[in-house]
Amino acid sequence: MVVLAASICTRGGKAIISRQFKGLSKDRVTALLATFPSLLSESNAAQHTTVENETVRYVYQPLEELYIVLITNKHSNILQDIDTLHLFAQTITSLLRSVHEREIYENAFEILSAFDEIVILGYKEIITPSQVRTYLEMDSHEEKIQEIIERNKELEATEERKRRAKEIQRKENFLRENRPPSFSSHFSQHSHSQSQSQQSQHNVYTSNTTLDSSSNSLSYLSSKSKVAPRGKGLQLGKSKNPRRQSQQIDSLLPEQNPLLPLQNNSVSNQQHQFLSSLEKNTNNTITNNKTSYIDQTQIQPQDYENNGILIVVNEKISAQINRDGSIQSSEIKGDLQLRISNSDLSHSMIYVKVNGKNDGIQYKTHPNVDRNKFNKQNLITLKDSSKSFPSNDQSLNVLRWRGVGKADNDSFIPIIFTTWLTASNNNPGFFDVTIEYEVINNFNIEKFTINVPTFSDIVLRGESKNDSSLKFEFDEDIGALFEKTLSSPNGDSENDDQLTGTIEFSAEANEEDALFPMESKFVLENSNLTIGKIEVQDVLSIDNEEESLPYDVIGLISSDNFVVV
Repeated sequence: MVVLAASICTRGGKAIISRQFKGLSKDRVTALLATFPSLLSESNAAQHTTVENETVRYVYQPLEELYIVLITNKHSNILQDIDTLHLFAQTITSLLRSVHEREIYENAFEILSAFDEIVILGYKEIITPSQVRTYLEMDSHEEKIQEIIERNKELEATEERKRRAKEIQRKENFLRENRPPSFSSHFSQHSHSQSQSQQSQHNVYTSNTTLDSSSNSLSYLSSKSKVAPRGKGLQLGKSKNPRRQSQQIDSLLPEQNPLLPLQNNSVSNQQHQFLSSLEKNTNNTITNNKTSYIDQTQIQPQDYENNGILIVVNEKISAQINRDGSIQSSEIKGDLQLRISNSDLSHSMIYVKVNGKNDGIQYKTHPNVDRNKFNKQNLITLKDSSKSFPSNDQSLNVLRWRGVGKADNDSFIPIIFTTWLTASNNNPGFFDVTIEYEVINNFNIEKFTINVPTFSDIVLRGESKNDSSLKFEFDEDIGALFEKTLSSPNGDSENDDQLTGTIEFSAEANEEDALFPMESKFVLENSNLTIGKIEVQDVLSIDNEEESLPYDVIGLISSDNFVVV
């Protein structure tokens, strides 16, 4: 037997749902069902459950006001067709609560799926109605896994919201507890008590209450001047002993005799002016001492002295390093900037050596630079040889390059960080962190900084406590900032062992992810190495190509979004 299509239609031949198992189009099935009522009216007297036309046979069964119709070929086994029809009818009635068009439309997907279980490619499967029901209700293992994954994501998002809310609340409580009392309210209370005392006792010595209030105000002013304003960035050389600073300020204050009368509060005004000026000077001193190594990363080519021709090779490194020290991604962007201050040297060209094309580094010249000469002869010169480079001592970007490193490719990386975190046994809620650094590829890094995003102060551990080359500062806005010195200013390494080392500390955090990402900054000035593998060989005169012109070359390599994730 071959079942061409199975349909549920009205008594007028309108198809409600239909499933084609062989190569019948929708229009063909619609036309066959439209002729079914006319064939049915001609064979009513015979009381058959099948009718035929010239091409196909209809095997049907009434279903209340509808018909279940199987369209088969004329050579099909009629007994098997009737058995298949009964199986279709039992399955449909088990899926529907009532036989109506609306109910059929609502359960169309289940009915068509049952049709596919009974007949495959036109041939009936050996199956029972209970098995069809079981197959339709069978659970999907992949669906269950997906539901579990979605549920876990929702739970994780809920826990993350709770954790962040607790962290924000904890930080607000910390700031609220450490906020000093308002000076205006304290001063108003002092003024109010003083005015009452003057009204009640004219030309009389001040009472003990007024003196106590005045002394409290002066003590608060002195403590106010002792506290340096909390700023952003690195604060090196900051005093860690506020008690000593308090004693120094108190020793500078003029002594006050409690037996002397207050004359229009002149002594208090003098002390207030003295403390205000002292506080202003203290603020200026602390602010001037807060210059950090990070500010040096903003070095510009205009900052260097130009003796005629100055060539600056400037490169910036971006990288994402995993916590285990593996490299996730890296990128290098560089440019070659030309500054000419002498017009006699402006009619020139630069001869460079390019070795990075085989490493996937792409080079792009300025639109006014002759690209063909650069690609073939490694010369940087203007397209119009009659023109000269600008001689206004301003930087002109004549060449750019960019390279993207593959995963675990360290050719663009001058330093690698590996982090080790373990939950502290002595301090619950703290993590013992060890940051291991290693300078690679023969880069001479003098200093580097690394910023750890934590909302509370940290404690140095191990050898980092007594490391004179390590400076540390905590700021509420940026977290913990470490500055590590690896070599002396003249470029000679103080200790070869410093090319590798560790920074050890303990930090408070709810989980490890709260201490990431860590960002590092560094600058390599006057570097002989270039990551883009650009080397300036000579500067030649265009008028006389055998004449070499005097020039200076400066190499700069700095970090840009160099993070540990």
